[in-house]
Amino acid sequence: MPHFIIQTNTKAIQSADAKTILKVVHKQAVSSGLFDENDIKVRLVPFEKSLVAGKADNDFVHVFAYIMGGRSTAQKSKLSEAIVRKLSEVLKGVENIAMNVYDFEPETYFNRKMIG
Repeated sequence: MPHFIIQTNTKAIQSADAKTILKVVHKQAVSSGLFDENDIKVRLVPFEKSLVAGKADNDFVHVFAYIMGGRSTAQKSKLSEAIVRKLSEVLKGVENIAMNVYDFEPETYFNRKMIG
């Protein structure tokens, strides 16, 4: 935990390779000071076809962050801004770059390591 899922159309990421995009998100997550580096998971999901703002294959990058609850709104906002700013530097030609942060509820989260 946390999980960063990057959704994009394939054309939007032609100007930078997938590894670079993954590393940008990972580095910004580490730099936020909110997470242990070894806990951060980043994935990229490219779509062959999309419809964004009514236009077929309009370039977009959207990061969905799923984190354990307990961070302030200000911390989450700062994280989103930092990631969008860095992605905007790497993907200069992509106009639609955004991010959302969602909280996991600690009471309902369970993973394999928790099996007794």
